[in-house]
Amino acid sequence: MSDIFISYSSKDKEKAEQLSEHLASAGLSVWIDQSGIDVATSWSGEIVDAIEGCKAFVVLLSPNSILSNNVIKEVSLAADQKKKILPLDLEPVELPRDLKYHLAGIQRAPMTNIDAVIRALTKLGISPGGEGATLHADLGVANPRVGGGALATTPIIDDRKSLMILPFEDLSPTADNQWFADGIVSEMISALSNVKALRIADNQATKEFRNYHGQLTTYAQTMNIRYFVTGDVRKFGDQIKISSRLLDIETGDHLWQDSMKGTMQDIFDIQEKVAEKVVEGLKVHLGSDEKKKLAQRGTENAEAYELHLKANEYFERQTKEGFRLAVQLYTEAIHLDTGYARAYQAKANALSSLYRSYDRDSALLDEAETLCKEALRLNTDLFAVYGPLSLIYIHRGMLAEAEEAAKEYIRKDPQNYLSHSTLGFFYGNTGQDAKAIAPFEESIRLEPDNLTGLFNLVVACSEAQEREKCSHWASMALPQFERHLKLHPDDENKLVWHAILILMSGRTEAAHTAAIGLKSLKDGSSLYNIACLFGKLGDKAEALVTFRKSIEAGFKNTRHLKEFLTDEKEGIAALAGTPEYEIARQMVESLEQ
Repeated sequence: MSDIFISYSSKDKEKAEQLSEHLASAGLSVWIDQSGIDVATSWSGEIVDAIEGCKAFVVLLSPNSILSNNVIKEVSLAADQKKKILPLDLEPVELPRDLKYHLAGIQRAPMTNIDAVIRALTKLGISPGGEGATLHADLGVANPRVGGGALATTPIIDDRKSLMILPFEDLSPTADNQWFADGIVSEMISALSNVKALRIADNQATKEFRNYHGQLTTYAQTMNIRYFVTGDVRKFGDQIKISSRLLDIETGDHLWQDSMKGTMQDIFDIQEKVAEKVVEGLKVHLGSDEKKKLAQRGTENAEAYELHLKANEYFERQTKEGFRLAVQLYTEAIHLDTGYARAYQAKANALSSLYRSYDRDSALLDEAETLCKEALRLNTDLFAVYGPLSLIYIHRGMLAEAEEAAKEYIRKDPQNYLSHSTLGFFYGNTGQDAKAIAPFEESIRLEPDNLTGLFNLVVACSEAQEREKCSHWASMALPQFERHLKLHPDDENKLVWHAILILMSGRTEAAHTAAIGLKSLKDGSSLYNIACLFGKLGDKAEALVTFRKSIEAGFKNTRHLKEFLTDEKEGIAALAGTPEYEIARQMVESLEQ
């Protein structure tokens, strides 16, 4: 009797054999049909006996296997035999009806992380040399449902390898190429985010790390990250040198370190090699689709790419001048490479941000929409374009088009948390908060550490009057915010959100105490949100004082300010007629002149 039976399509034979070798090297016995079941003239008794005798049944899901009648029959027999089933994705696929029935409720896992696959099998009770054990429900693997082939399960825990790319240091002789070092890091994060076996910290976390002054071991423990990429960049004219290292924080070992030299024309090869070395050092198996995405290049023009990185640095400043300079540089990049789809998308983002925050010229939206459509024409797989496209339509009041763009983003890229948060953002900004909850929840399922997504979900639940859900998600979010603030105590935005979450978790007195402690913040937007919090708490006097301070600190969103002045329930309309209120009203009016 074998520990594992592997069901696969003959077209995926190479990957099936790779899995078999890995499992065998871990001490597990494996039964695999070496001929490939798709080419068998009959469904042999040997295969039936092997399924009946195995302890666990692994099925490799791919566009090939979901169309294989023999794979479907094998899954059906395994379900009827009440076998412990572990579906592994070679590529994300939509299950056909027959497979969907038999695999209903079973959490699918990617085959890219062999260590995680072995741990999942161990949780099924399948361990090297051991007997199959009874499954505990909280371990997240399938138990047979009484009376049939469909199976029930609880979710598998996140077994992906955790990785963070730290900011690269600029060691250039002129010390003026930090924008280039930051751009290299951002590109690496983007590329490695396509590897399903990795839980990689996003670009925002990397930026925030610059303000962290504690020990890396403390940071790693707090954020539950094991592997770190560190590095430095030297750039002088057209000459570049990139040094990088992969650190295992648990052992203190460098799994690899390397330096690569070249010219800007070599930058794409260097970046690809560094990403490949990270994957190799972490012993992660890549699917064909992941290999393709890891090697993708937005352009072959090094000068256009350099302009794109420099434009990104200006965009990140989030200022009026920064947006305008970014637009100018993106335009130059497009001029150098008219097929550079990502530059079209980035320019559309900059134009739309300029419109939203500073310049209500509708021509900006017209150009941004044209750029989005051209980016999609150039690269039909650049699904992220649907995000800014949906936002453009919201600004124009074209709500049906905005909703459809967000839904198309999900259809095209269902495993990307940003696609679901885009739809949630649309519903939340069009007064459909109840509808926003489901996409925000799916976004959090895909990216549990996304603090912005968690906060937006809690706000949606609150606005939809879903009090139980609001309290639940606020309680789930608070520990993550507290973990973040432990490392970044000066993050004003997160401090404010944390105080709001305390209120939404039902702790009114603690929320008021937190709000009082934040009255001395310097950022106008943060102070405005604290004023809103005081309004929700019913402390109209503090709300008014903080409201005025927010304007003095530079908050100029007159639409929000006027709404707060006239809101009788959570604003300060109840104080109308008082001298303090009149001063605040005049301050808002002066902003409109």
